[in-house]
Amino acid sequence: MNRLWVALIAAATLVAAPAHAAGYYLCQDPKTGRKIGQDHPCEPGKELGSYAPVGAAEQKEREEAARRSKREFERRHPGTYPPEEYMTEEEYAAYLVEEKQRREERKKEEDRQAIQDALRRSEQAEQRAREAERAAREAKEKAAEAEAAAHSPRYPLLLPPPRPPRSSRIRSCDAGGCWDEQGRRYPRGGAGVFIGPSGACRKEGDVLRCP
Repeated sequence: MNRLWVALIAAATLVAAPAHAAGYYLCQDPKTGRKIGQDHPCEPGKELGSYAPVGAAEQKEREEAARRSKREFERRHPGTYPPEEYMTEEEYAAYLVEEKQRREERKKEEDRQAIQDALRRSEQAEQRAREAERAAREAKEKAAEAEAAAHSPRYPLLLPPPRPPRSSRIRSCDAGGCWDEQGRRYPRGGAGVFIGPSGACRKEGDVLRCP
């Protein structure tokens, strides 16, 4: 008799298990008294609650509603969610392809910029080297000139002797001036001065002394 009851209870448990296994049960741990969640029924007197399983269609609808809500929030506040949370699978696949292309373009641009920066630094270094070489050459030339000047003999500055006044013999004179033997006219300038080709002349007897 006992064996028959045990067999019937085991059969009932096996039949009922698939129906319960799909749910979720909130139980009280008999050892610690804490709440625990499990996918099979609680021990008698330890059940605190149970939840029916969510169907695939309902779960998909919930996920789609959450995605639409995140998309709208992302439109108003860009950068809040990662793309995979508010995009469809097709949109996210296209986004990954575009993002890869953008990364490749950025990498190419960074490489081009790095090459240009390196060339610019090289040109600047060459310019500085040329300027340093020119400065060193000029300093060397100045040092050589200074050394040559220090060893060269120094001579006193010789000025040409003053040219003696040119004299012209007077041939004739009148109230306005005089004529010399070469026929040049010397107008009177006042105070015994006559104006000659090279400046003021003085009359000394029958001779005009001109500079």
